[in-house]
Formats: sequence, structure tokens, C-alpha cells
Amino acid sequence: MSKLVLLILFTLSLAFSPKMVQAASALDLKVYPPVAYLSVKAGAGINHQVKLKNEGLYTLEITPALVDFHTDEKLGKVILEQKSDFAYLNLDGDSNKWGKSFTIKPGQELALNFVIAMPSEAQYEERYLSILFQARQLSFASAAAKDTLISAVVASNVVLLIDSDGQNRGELTIEQFFLPKVVDSFMGFNFSALVKNIGFNATPITGHIKISHWPNQEVEVYQLYPDMVLVGNKRLVRAMSEADLKALELLVKSEDVKVAAGEDFVAQKEQFINEKLRSNFFYKKSFLIGAYDLELKVGDDVLQKRVIALPFSLLFIALLLPFLSWVASVLSKSLKK
Repeated sequence: MSKLVLLILFTLSLAFSPKMVQAASALDLKVYPPVAYLSVKAGAGINHQVKLKNEGLYTLEITPALVDFHTDEKLGKVILEQKSDFAYLNLDGDSNKWGKSFTIKPGQELALNFVIAMPSEAQYEERYLSILFQARQLSFASAAAKDTLISAVVASNVVLLIDSDGQNRGELTIEQFFLPKVVDSFMGFNFSALVKNIGFNATPITGHIKISHWPNQEVEVYQLYPDMVLVGNKRLVRAMSEADLKALELLVKSEDVKVAAGEDFVAQKEQFINEKLRSNFFYKKSFLIGAYDLELKVGDDVLQKRVIALPFSLLFIALLLPFLSWVASVLSKSLKK
């Protein structure tokens, strides 16, 4: 299994996990998918299914709503807006169902069909929509009166591309590559990278970060995680070293054995990814010396930078030794007197 395939198996996401997302633990309402990337042509329509499952003990009253969202400038975190003017996404194709409540019983799963029907005059654009489900817990004793005990909101987000030919027009460029120019040989150095989507639709990050040091051509390689970057947005790249990717590949191959032994493979995989996948990197060896060249490749954009490592701490101590020797000599003479 290639490293790129492994990365894609993690999920193409904004800032979500591919499993069902839990709202409040007291409600235990889950929604799937947490995020979907859809494409529709002008004058055409598609169906989009969203599943709700009530894994709690109480009947829930669900009220659907549609709002726009945007993401932050670094982590891809979704920020909900107050409303949406998009009129072409509706539950069962009926715009009157927004704001109308329905109930879901404990243990029940509902498959909701949302219809996206675009007019023929629709223009090329990408929309960021969030289907919200406000959940209110109803008590057993007064379900008819709909007494609210607890409420929460879960969301299923949709990145919708309205186009004519299905071509990917996303284009990523390197906005910034953060790293120091000079470091101490004993300290190591931090680095990170920020990319921007200057294209016309959301697109995943692809590429790598390579560290090389003479005489070795490659000291370490990090494969970039395929996070989605929305149009006009910036995002810090996340990556995992090739050594960690190999460890992850071995973990994936052991799935059947672990499941047969009763282990929670999904939890183990998620914990491994959370620990090893990062956006702020730190390169450290026992002793660094000389020039370290870093190459950042994002799509077709390549940027190279160099870090110089010198033993400043040793030089400082060497410069300090004569002064310390003089101080020791003065103190010794003072004590003798």
C-alpha cells in the first residue's frame, strides 16, 4: 500500500473524523457523514443522504436548518454562519421542511434524503453549506408536552461545487515556510508551512517536506496529509514522517489480528494518527552541524530553504572560560589573604 494511499485512507477532511460525530454525551445523537464533497452541473440534480442515529435513552425532537459556513485561516476549523441564501438544497426536495420538527426514538436510525436541484442558469461557484440538526431531549413523563431537558446541535457539512465539466480547478501555492536561519547544534529547530488555495474549487494538499544534509541526500521525509483547502483559504499543512507511515502501515495490516483478539483497532489507529500527525514540526538529533536543506513541495509549487547549525553553546562556554578562570583566581587570592 503506497504512502499516498495510506494518507488518503485517513480521510479527505476539513477538520473532521470520518466516523459518526457525537453531539452531547447526554443526547448521544450521531450524524453521518460529518462532511461531504459534492459536485453538480447547472440544470441537473443529485441526492445526498444523511443518517441520524439516536443512541441515547430518550426520544429526541429534531429540527433541521441550513446555514453557510467558512473555515479559519490555519486549521480548517469550521465556523458556522447565521443563515444561508442557498435555495436549491432541501429535505426530500421540499423547502417547507426546513424548521419543521420530527422525532427520533432511542436506538432508531433515520436516513434523510436531501435533494440538490440546480437551475439551468446557475453560475460556476463553490458553496459551503452546513445542515444543522437541533436536538431536544423529551422526558418520558411529558413527551406530549415536549418538555425540554437538554438540547444540542450536530452538523453535516457540504462542500458543493456547481460546474459544467467536473474539472478540478483548485490550485495550491506556498504562502509561507516558517523555519529559522541559524540554530544551535544541541537545540534542534522547528518548522511549519502555510498554503493557500488560489484556484476555483476546494482541493486536497499533496506533496512532501524533505530534509537533507551533506553527505546524505535525504535525512528525513514527511508526506503531506491530504487536508482539503477551500477557495481563497489558507491552511497549515499537516504531515507524518515516512518512518511513522511505515509503522502505521504495519498497524493497518494487523487489523484482523487485533479485532479477533478483542482490541479496539479503530481507537488504536486514531490515537496513533493523533500522536504522529502534526502541523508544527521539530527536527532534533544528538548533534547538528553544518547546512540542512529543507524542500517543501505542494502540488507543483516547490520552495527550498536552508538552516545552518553551529555549536553556539560550546563557543559561548569557550569564550566564558577565561573570565571564569580569572574570577576563580581572584577569589582564590582573596581567600588566601
